Amino acid sequence: MTLDTLAQVLKTECCWVQTINSRKHSLHLAANRGFTPEMQQEISAMDMSQPFSEQIVGLGNEIIIPDLSNDGSYGLSSFRSAGYKWLVAVPLMTYRVHGVLGIASRNKKRLRKETADLVMVIAGLIGTALNKAELSQKSPAPEKPEQAPEKESRKDPVTPHEEIPVSSDKSNPPHAPIEKHAIKPADGTFHKHAHKMKSFRSSHH
Repeated sequence: MTLDTLAQVLKTECCWVQTINSRKHSLHLAANRGFTPEMQQEISAMDMSQPFSEQIVGLGNEIIIPDLSNDGSYGLSSFRSAGYKWLVAVPLMTYRVHGVLGIASRNKKRLRKETADLVMVIAGLIGTALNKAELSQKSPAPEKPEQAPEKESRKDPVTPHEEIPVSSDKSNPPHAPIEKHAIKPADGTFHKHAHKMKSFRSSHH
C-alpha cells in the first residue's frame, strides 16, 4: 500500500522495499512495484558486502543516480536493461537502519531536487512502523494478575445436635424421670399384733 501511494504521488513506475534479515546478515526483498524478473533476481541476490548495500545499510547514506546509463559503480544492469533512467535509494532509518527504500523512473523529468528528501521522509515513516512491529513481537504477553487466595473462614465448627430418640409410647416419654416411692417405716402396730399372737399360742399348748 505504501509503495502504491509512493508511485502515485511521485509518478514513478518503479519502487521497492528491502528489509534486513539479521539472522542471515542479508537483505530481503519485501515488496516491489515495476520490477522485471531480472531486476528482482539482481536485487534479491545482493548481500551486505556489495557497494550498494554497504553504502545504504552500512553507512546510512542515500544513493542518487541521475543517469543509470553512465553509472557502473553499483551494478544495477537490470535497471538499465528495463529502460529506467534514474534511481534513488535511501535507508529505512530510525535509531538504526532497518532496510532500503528505492525508486526509479523512465522519465528523466521526474527526478527533482526535493525527490531524495521526500523519499527520506517516507523511509523514516516506514522505519518507525517496522520498529514498532519488532518491539510488539518481542514484548511478552501481559500476565494475568494473580488472584488473592480466599481467606479461610474463622467460624467455629458447628457441633451437630444429638438426636433424641422418640418413643411411640406416649405414656412413657423418653428420658422421663422415674419416680421413686419412699418406703415408710412400719409403725408399732405390727409388733404389737405379733406379740399378742405369740402369747395366744403359748397359752394353748
